[in-house]
Amino acid sequence: MATLLNIGVSALTSYQRALDTAGHNIANVNTAGYSRQRVELGATLPSLSGAGYIGSGVEVTNITRMYDSFLTTQVRNGASSAAELGVYSDYATRLDDVFADPNLSLAPALQDFFDAVQGLADNPSAASSRQLLFSETQSMLDRLDFLYSHAEDTRQMINRDIESTVQEINALSTAIADINGDIILAKGLSGGNPPNDLMDERDQLIIDLSELVSVTSVPQDNGALNIFIGNGQAMVTDNQAATLGIINNPADINERSVIFTNGSGSLDITAQLAGGRIGGVLEFRDQMLNPVQNQLGRVAAGLAIQFNAQHRLGLDLNGNPGGDYFTAPTAQVLPHTANSGGAVSASFTNVANLTADDYELRKEAGANLYTLTNLTTNATTAIDTGGASPYTTAEIDGFTLTITAGAAAGDSFLVRPTRAAADGIGLAINDLRTIAAAGPLRAREAVTADGVPTNTGTGAIAQPAVSSTTNLPLSGSGGDITLTFNPDAGGAGIPGFDVTGGLTTTLLYDPATESGGKTFTLATKGGASFRMVGVPAAGDSFIITDNTAATGDNRNAAALADLQSAKTLISDTAGFQDAFGQIVSDVGSRTRQMDISYQSHKGLLDQAIAQREAVSGVNLDEEAASLFKYQQAYQAAAQTVNVAKSLFDTLLAAVRR
Repeated sequence: MATLLNIGVSALTSYQRALDTAGHNIANVNTAGYSRQRVELGATLPSLSGAGYIGSGVEVTNITRMYDSFLTTQVRNGASSAAELGVYSDYATRLDDVFADPNLSLAPALQDFFDAVQGLADNPSAASSRQLLFSETQSMLDRLDFLYSHAEDTRQMINRDIESTVQEINALSTAIADINGDIILAKGLSGGNPPNDLMDERDQLIIDLSELVSVTSVPQDNGALNIFIGNGQAMVTDNQAATLGIINNPADINERSVIFTNGSGSLDITAQLAGGRIGGVLEFRDQMLNPVQNQLGRVAAGLAIQFNAQHRLGLDLNGNPGGDYFTAPTAQVLPHTANSGGAVSASFTNVANLTADDYELRKEAGANLYTLTNLTTNATTAIDTGGASPYTTAEIDGFTLTITAGAAAGDSFLVRPTRAAADGIGLAINDLRTIAAAGPLRAREAVTADGVPTNTGTGAIAQPAVSSTTNLPLSGSGGDITLTFNPDAGGAGIPGFDVTGGLTTTLLYDPATESGGKTFTLATKGGASFRMVGVPAAGDSFIITDNTAATGDNRNAAALADLQSAKTLISDTAGFQDAFGQIVSDVGSRTRQMDISYQSHKGLLDQAIAQREAVSGVNLDEEAASLFKYQQAYQAAAQTVNVAKSLFDTLLAAVRR
């Protein structure tokens, strides 16, 4: 039966709860992820009387969490995207700061190197010119080594970042699973009422987890939230958490891979992870760091191979043919750790066709069949060794593969033609005199024993250039080459040169119709190329001989200097400095793009947080007003109890009388 005292006590109890809730809101105004709570009041069941139903007071029907699941999901997704782009931008900026810095970049070192090569061409016999070239070469190699080492240091930072992030993911997943268990228990004990504070704590943990990796949550009837990452891997199921682990990438032990482990076993999910810090780190590694390191290696390989090829065509101060100027870089091939056998190596064949891509060579089920896949374009090349071992392929994107039998179906090899090239070159010579600045051949007109010219015409021959070392020096392959002008060399009055000395041929040359001169090439003699001009007289002779005592000859040094402007990379569209400039441009552009994207997503995240706070956040002014309102109601309820007490005292006094 409702009484004034019971009604007053119900009001006192209810408004005490309301005051407690308002105070709880105020106390948690700065608690991350806290959602303000509101007391829902309702009238208790009335009592039936002869005059009808009489009210019996008030009760707390629910304590509601001011929460919007859509806005919380928006914050979670925004936090994942912002964290992903933020870490990508940070790493990209670190890379850009080095590659674009003129004091650290390769561009000025390349320029100084080729300036020194030109200095050698200007004064080929001077020891100072040769010493300067040595010094600038070492400076350039040091710069290449620094850039390569910086990239490798960044890779190690990424490995440590992945390891620490995985540890954090595991810790947060375990915490979420534990809170799931607490929520399931609390909800059961309360008859289905949600434990608001635990749910807020869980939501904040999920937001923290989303900053590390993109997550999807699925609510369960028991109050738990199941958490999924990657392509649907269940990281948290009710009160059970799976575990992520770190292994060395079986294709490249210098990189880390992430494995997912639960009761069913372990699975490599590295390629499936996205969003959050770990997604940004992996994207930077795959989309920026690896290509940049490959592009740097392409410049280094192109420079070493092209410079060596030209240097071998010259003569040094000792009169010897030039050797390799740089130690040659090698193409990298890494066998998968699970391979059964076999071996594969790669060699550079045409630097102009080299890409900045990586490749996978996989053994197919057929006895002699392999498939080479470009990991950037997914283009494939079928290879049939025909049972030969070792078997060397035709050129593929500027390199060839040599395959030795022994691999089983499914075995694979990671082919990285240019990845380590910047670390693989050095200075191959250590003697100033062995720099090959001179050309191997020289041409002159015939002279007497006293050195008096015997030619009577106006014909002249330019100094020859060579394109190979075939049959050079001439002293070992037939001796000097003599070209004697014959007005009837081709028969029927067609003039030209009769050629003797290690080869017998005729070079047709008609001064009447070729007044501008004509260029000839002796393919079997180093591809020697020379130009004849003028009008030789019958019997005039020109001699091509080995270039001896050529201390002042600069022809090969000039050809080496010309490599600076030659388009020898990227399908013959770019020089060395052009190719490096493209790296700097690409890094700068991508860094700027990532920074803009990060700022944009950070702004969207701030908006999402503001929208959530408008619904869930604690407003101190509003809570102060609620305190005042509930205080007045509480005081009025206390007054009701006092009135009930006074009435009861009056009744007792009347009874005593």
